[in-house]
Amino acid sequence: MWLFSSHEALAQPRRTLLDAGAAGRVAAVPQGMGEELRLTRNGRTLWKARTQRFTPFRDGAPVPIGDDATAIGIIGWTGGAYCCWTLHLFRQGSAGLAHIASLPLGKRDPDEIRLAPPDGPAIQIADAGFDFWEAPISRAADLHPTIPFRWSGRALEPDIAAMRRPVAAALGTACIEMAAPEGFPPPEQRVTTYADPDTAIAALRAQDWRSPGGRHPGVEAARLATCMIYAGHAAEAQRLQRAAWPAGVPGLAETERQIAARIACSPFAAAVRAANAPGAPLLGGRCQPQGPDQVAVFSLGWR
Repeated sequence: MWLFSSHEALAQPRRTLLDAGAAGRVAAVPQGMGEELRLTRNGRTLWKARTQRFTPFRDGAPVPIGDDATAIGIIGWTGGAYCCWTLHLFRQGSAGLAHIASLPLGKRDPDEIRLAPPDGPAIQIADAGFDFWEAPISRAADLHPTIPFRWSGRALEPDIAAMRRPVAAALGTACIEMAAPEGFPPPEQRVTTYADPDTAIAALRAQDWRSPGGRHPGVEAARLATCMIYAGHAAEAQRLQRAAWPAGVPGLAETERQIAARIACSPFAAAVRAANAPGAPLLGGRCQPQGPDQVAVFSLGWR
């Protein structure tokens, strides 16, 4: 991981990270305890963002974004042992250099992420709002509900049509980890898949929910549910969770509240709602970033 002290951050000079001449430039400017990333053209600031540290993504190599178009990425890092990175993408068009997307990567190391899944869109990311699912720090499970993106010609945006996938895909490899470290099997070979909802329900019910001794089955139930929701099947996701959860075992209500709370505060909430039927369950919440439902599962002590 990239770790910098506050003194190092303060000492950083202004750095030009992307220079397109008269079309514009992107520079990291010292700002307080961190840096501000600024896109400027003709002396005007067109876009800016602040964080601890900015660096070029993969040494400035072009990033495919679809339709044979590419962009240049810059990574913003908040600081801290476990969090967090954002990928800012810029592209030169007829009007000059433009900011086309900021993609939150959560706690995923940019050196290890794979943006393009096999036979998938040019860019697909896991919603980082579902990181740290059942513990606030350390090696907490991440659920990985995913958002495919499309290049509109002006911006990189969630592809709602591509989000709507069959239930079998949602129970398969539609939602997988982005990390693809060298020497590890690819993410699609590391995820548990299920043929259909009944198979998933039976597999979950067969596990030990009271003294699992490892990852709690409720985490896997939540992973499957969130993937189904992001694939347009919120009602079926709720049915699967409720059918799989054994009677008398705590955690179902907390899990549903936490799913709803995190979707409500997701930067992709509008896209998730649009991918589902009107009035679908778990999608009508209001965002309360510091609300107790954001961490309702933590109180269950699964770790």
